[in-house]
Amino acid sequence: MTEQGSATRLFAHPSLEGKELELVSGQPIYRPGDTAEHLYYIHTGQVRLYLRGPDGSGRLLEILGPGQWFGCAALADGSTYDAQAIAVVRSVVTQVRGERMMSLLGREPQHSIDIIRHLAGGLREAREDSARLVFDDCNQRLVKTLVRFSRSAAATQQEDGVVLHITHDQLAQAIGVARETVSLALTEMRHQNLVRTGRNQLRFNPEALQQFTQRATRPVERREPQVA
Repeated sequence: MTEQGSATRLFAHPSLEGKELELVSGQPIYRPGDTAEHLYYIHTGQVRLYLRGPDGSGRLLEILGPGQWFGCAALADGSTYDAQAIAVVRSVVTQVRGERMMSLLGREPQHSIDIIRHLAGGLREAREDSARLVFDDCNQRLVKTLVRFSRSAAATQQEDGVVLHITHDQLAQAIGVARETVSLALTEMRHQNLVRTGRNQLRFNPEALQQFTQRATRPVERREPQVA
């Protein structure tokens, strides 16, 4: 069973007494500092998670869609949410109390595998994201973010690649740079026929983008001078 299939089965467990919520576009689900009481499973629509800085600026963390869940802070005692969750289109989610989920895991520990895999995957992605901020330049971070989001609910698959529905501002939030920096980098990629831009969308082939970056960052082979 796939991870999404396992999540569907888990959140449908009758003991959780899940509550179905219909959300409108732009509706916040929780904000930083709110008491973390609930987890959420997405049936339809799209939810984005943002991290808010001390100055009020936001950083796009994740783009989630059907079959995915979020709100894992509700599994920790006395915790609060550290991110903001917003429905960006009309969405339907199931809301369950974190304490009920913990009780279920205690009675039926086989479900813990799904939770552990989800949390471990999130930890791996967080470490990779931290490494990108330290070791990658802006163009590398942009390409890796585009490739990651090409597998998200914001992307529509096409025969020759994907259409990613995202703005320059949102990309800038995701990689932690100014909007002008992202616009300049995308202009350079467009000139090299790596992306095509439209109104709040980008068209590209993720594999071609990855291959170009790998070639561009490949270290130049050094040759020792030959002695006559």
